[in-house]
Amino acid sequence: MALRKKQNRDAAAVVLQKKPLWKRIVEYRYFYLMFLPVFIWYIMFQYAPIYGIIMAFQDFSYAKGFSDSAWVGFKHFAALFRDEYFLRAFRNTIIIALCRVGFCCTFELLIALLLNEVRARLFRKTVQTVLYIPHFLSWVIVASVFLTLLSPERGVLKPLFEMFGKPAPALLMDPDLFRPLLILTAMWKEAGFGTIMYIAAISGIDPTLYEAARIDGAGRWQQLWHVTIPGIKSTIVVLLILNLGQCLKWGFDQVYNLYNRLVFDTGDIVDTFIVRTAMADSRFSYAAAAGLVMSLMCMTILLIANKVMKKVTGHSIY
Repeated sequence: MALRKKQNRDAAAVVLQKKPLWKRIVEYRYFYLMFLPVFIWYIMFQYAPIYGIIMAFQDFSYAKGFSDSAWVGFKHFAALFRDEYFLRAFRNTIIIALCRVGFCCTFELLIALLLNEVRARLFRKTVQTVLYIPHFLSWVIVASVFLTLLSPERGVLKPLFEMFGKPAPALLMDPDLFRPLLILTAMWKEAGFGTIMYIAAISGIDPTLYEAARIDGAGRWQQLWHVTIPGIKSTIVVLLILNLGQCLKWGFDQVYNLYNRLVFDTGDIVDTFIVRTAMADSRFSYAAAAGLVMSLMCMTILLIANKVMKKVTGHSIY
C-alpha cells in the first residue's frame, strides 16, 4: 500500500514537471498569491539592504553618503581580526550557537517523541499548548521575568538562601553561569515551536508501518527506534541544517536583554559587538565588516552542513 502511494506521488511529480512554467503558476495561483506577501517582505527587508555591504569597504560618513565616502578596501577586515574584543565575541558566538543547536534541537525532538507516546489526547494537547505559549513572548518580556526571578534582592532564590543564612547569588552576573542560563532560557522559550514540527512529521508516518511492527512483535521502544525515528529522519536533517545555517545569527534579542558588563567575557556575541560599535562608537563601516564576516560564516556552515548531511544520511535541503 505504501509502495503504491509512493509510486503514484512520483508519477504525479513527473507529470507536473513536464508542464510549462506558466501553466504551473496558473494551476497553483492561489498558493503563489499566499506566498506573495512573504516574497515582498524578503525583497524589502532581506535583499534590498544587501546594497549596504559596500559600507564595509569604505570609511562611511553620513555627510558623504555611499557614493562619496572613501574606499579603503579590506582595511576594516584586517583590523577586525586583530581586535581582541571582536575575537572574544566571535568565540562566544560559536560556543553559544553550537550549544543552542545541540541542546535545543535534542530537547525539542525528545519532547516530540515523548508526547507521541502519550495516549491521553487531552493531556497531550494541553502539554503541547503550554510548551508553545512562551514562543509568542518577546525576549524583552522573558528577560524581564528572569531578571526579576533571579535577582539577588527580590528574586525567588533570596528566601531560600536566607533560610541558610547566606546571601542569594547574582546568577546573571556570574560569567561562568551566564552561558548555561542562556541555553536553558532558550530551551524553555522555543521548545514548543520546534516540537510542533517534529510532531507534524510523526503524524505523517504511515500507520500500517506501526501495525506491521506490532505484528512482528516489536514493543514501544522498537517501534520508536525502527519506525518513528527513520520516518522523521529527513525532517530532523532539514531542521538541523537550517538551524546550523542561522545559528550564528541567533540570540541577539536574548543576549542583549540579559547580559551586562560583568559577563562580557563569556556572553558578548558578535551581534551585540556590532550594535555597540555602530551605535555607541559610530564606527559604521567597522560594524558592517563584522556583520559581513558573520554572514559569510553562516553561509559556509550551511553549505558544509548540507554537503555532510547529504553524504551521511542521503537527505539535504537541495
